[in-house]
Amino acid sequence: MKTFVRVAELGTLSAAARELGLTQPAVSQQIAALERHLGISLFHRSTRQLVVTEGGETYYRRALAILHAVDEAEEGATAYSTALRGSLRIHAPVGFGQMYLARFVINFQQQHPDLRSELVLDDRIADLITDNVDVAIRFGAMKSSDLIARKLGSFDRVLVASPDYITTHGSPVTPDDLVKHGFVRFIWSPPGEMVPLIGPDGSVDAAIRSVFLANNAFVLNDALCAGLGIGAAQLPLVQPLINGGKLVRILPDYGYAPMDINAVYASGRFLPRKIKLFVEYLLAEMRSIPGLHMVNSRT
Repeated sequence: MKTFVRVAELGTLSAAARELGLTQPAVSQQIAALERHLGISLFHRSTRQLVVTEGGETYYRRALAILHAVDEAEEGATAYSTALRGSLRIHAPVGFGQMYLARFVINFQQQHPDLRSELVLDDRIADLITDNVDVAIRFGAMKSSDLIARKLGSFDRVLVASPDYITTHGSPVTPDDLVKHGFVRFIWSPPGEMVPLIGPDGSVDAAIRSVFLANNAFVLNDALCAGLGIGAAQLPLVQPLINGGKLVRILPDYGYAPMDINAVYASGRFLPRKIKLFVEYLLAEMRSIPGLHMVNSRT
């Protein structure tokens, strides 16, 4: 049943085999045996992908509920032990993951040695089901979906540049001056050469001139420190550079709107204890991050 569910979610026998630690023929044999037992075809087969049949979709939904019930029963039994077991797969953005989250996950693993922690750092948005992720750390407002988002806090996004850049090019006095300078930003930023800033008089759209774009926060920080231009950065990722004098605040009365940071996990009435304890652990440990505004741990 577990094998069928993962094949249905991943769409191929080979992907399910890799994840389950089985050979592809073994997975194929399990699916074939299940189809003989049920007397129906669970998949429409093509050379590239398996598509769940109507009967397979009905079986998938009920099998998933059964597997959740099994997990809940096992969790209820193991709750009498303080040890966490099994695996915990965590997905997070690269910059935040390397600077802060990796340390938290390592410490959590040390506290729960019977658990197997898996930390995947990637700036793309992971599909929790397909990628078999237990908890994802995501930034920004959450769109309505079938996922549960627990807000951990929010952080400011500020304009920064290197002292050498300011010495050479001067410092903008108003947001309108930004277009006279080079701008460093994420490659997946909204299209167009405008940035939305929040200032003393409310929101303002400032024109910019992009000169360097990348998909990694550390690369952008390197570009800013090298004097390529001005950029908007997540304060927790640049506060050490500001403290060390490698970057300085630009237009300190202006910045992007604060960005939420969320712990995201799949919906369902059963929340595994390992996920609950890890999220509670993050709420306690993240208070040490500079520039992060924490939520009340009871919210």
